Amino acid sequence: MKNLLAITSLILISTSVLAGNNLPDSEIKAMQDQTNDKILVENILSNEKMKRLHKEMTRYGMSEVGMEARRQMIGTEEGHAYHRALQNKEKNTAG
Repeated sequence: MKNLLAITSLILISTSVLAGNNLPDSEIKAMQDQTNDKILVENILSNEKMKRLHKEMTRYGMSEVGMEARRQMIGTEEGHAYHRALQNKEKNTAG
């Protein structure tokens, strides 16, 4: 009798755990999209030219070097994407 009770409870627990682990397709797709967005942002932020321009822009501010870096960065779609990715990363890490 105890063995039957133990086996029944084991089956009940295992089926409830398996049933609880199933996520709807919409949640799975949302998690995949979020992961893809993070990978895209990391790829954009790994651009060495944009890193250098952003560093010059922030370090030298309103000087000629800083303004030239700002012009080069703002003048391209790649620069806009880098800036948006950087803002998104800062917003996500701000807590």
